[in-house]
Amino acid sequence: MLPERLLAGPVALRHFTAADAPRVQLLAGEREVAESTALIPHPYPDGAAAAWIATHESARATGTEFTYAITESGEDVLIGAIGLRPGPSEHESFGYWIGRPYWNRGYATAAAQAIIVLAFEWLDLDELTASHLARNVASGRVMEKCGMRLLRTETRDHRGTPEEFCVRGITREGWARVIGSDAPGQRPRVAETAKR
Repeated sequence: MLPERLLAGPVALRHFTAADAPRVQLLAGEREVAESTALIPHPYPDGAAAAWIATHESARATGTEFTYAITESGEDVLIGAIGLRPGPSEHESFGYWIGRPYWNRGYATAAAQAIIVLAFEWLDLDELTASHLARNVASGRVMEKCGMRLLRTETRDHRGTPEEFCVRGITREGWARVIGSDAPGQRPRVAETAKR
């Protein structure tokens, strides 16, 4: 069983609650956020956030997806989301989004590192993949900072238009090299917190 809450540098990850739905709609509903993802609808429909959050518990129970709310460390206010799909899926292993007011603060990198730790140290996976629009350079940088290398580029339908996507991956051995090469004190740290 994966932890319910994690601390990872500047962010904390926790399970979503029904009370997060308005915040999901506010942040994910922004065109710039939705546009950079494959799965977030825009405009964001009323009720969609609550319906999405309601799927999390059963997905966790079956082990098909583990979705976490991203918050700033020491706070409980939602700033983004990250999900891990450990088994075969039409999508890559994990994906994330961060609300626009919280961009460029290192939050996506910290959350992605935490998910990589969960995948390799808690779920014993051997490889992870993630993808981003080729034009979304910031997301590519997040993945590069996590040690994910470019596996391939491919054209996919994105909101009715062909777009180039970059698919990146990292193996358990690659992650060991990433954390082994960090300067002392720079190794990504993920701490499980007590249940609330």
